[in-house]
Amino acid sequence: MIPAKTAWAAFAVLALLLGACGPRIGDLQRGESGRVARAFDGDTLVLESGLRVFLAEVDAPSGEARYASQAQGELEALALHREVLLAYGGERRWVGRPREGETAPPPEAAIAHVYVRSEGGRWFWLQHELVSRGAAFVRPRRGNHARIPDLLRLEDRARAAQRGLWAGRDYRVLDARGAARLATRANTSCLRGDAPYRLIEGVVAEVQRDERRAAIILEQTQQPPFAMVIFGESLVAWDGPALDSLAGARVRARGALGVFRDAPQMCIDDARQIETMD
Repeated sequence: MIPAKTAWAAFAVLALLLGACGPRIGDLQRGESGRVARAFDGDTLVLESGLRVFLAEVDAPSGEARYASQAQGELEALALHREVLLAYGGERRWVGRPREGETAPPPEAAIAHVYVRSEGGRWFWLQHELVSRGAAFVRPRRGNHARIPDLLRLEDRARAAQRGLWAGRDYRVLDARGAARLATRANTSCLRGDAPYRLIEGVVAEVQRDERRAAIILEQTQQPPFAMVIFGESLVAWDGPALDSLAGARVRARGALGVFRDAPQMCIDDARQIETMD
């Protein structure tokens, strides 16, 4: 029989070896590693090297939005001052535009999946933990959607269990009328970064399309009607179901809400923002 002291020593060595192997990142591309110096906005990290990291494929309430402080608290609890590894599944860098009155653009930021090493040496996928807790929601983008199917399943469970941000009314799934009211109240373009991002469900009444724009119009009673719109490069790069086939389908969509010429709409950048429902 192996002495207890020897068994514990062997277990400790095995744990160290497993930790040294690093996380299982699948087909993602291994990136930079470092230690987190700061966590903010519920979906943004700064490493000790100075590299800013936006969490790929998720977003979180920020600023004065409901649940923003809780989302930041969850991110800090999971990642602050811990060793992390970045992994890439799409576009790697974000480069912002200079703000009004400034000439130099802000420093570029990484767009990455983040794996965190816990105090016990176990690696975990940060996006998985945040979405599972309801501290972040899924946000596909045209340049980043490698893990969307997995994240959507996690979000469905968190929403069904009313965890985190899903426990309140502010982030409930909207119908066309509710989405139109929120878009009108926001009174901004859905292309702006500060436009409210929400989930909606409804039945597609019709699809209107030309060479530069497509509008997926939901069944509703208010006028003007609410539409999900796809512009320019996003329309050219569309890799989802044929848009005409969506007519009559019940869908769940996620995107930024706004108005254009007094008409409420949701901007669609990537096909994974629209799910067809049985």
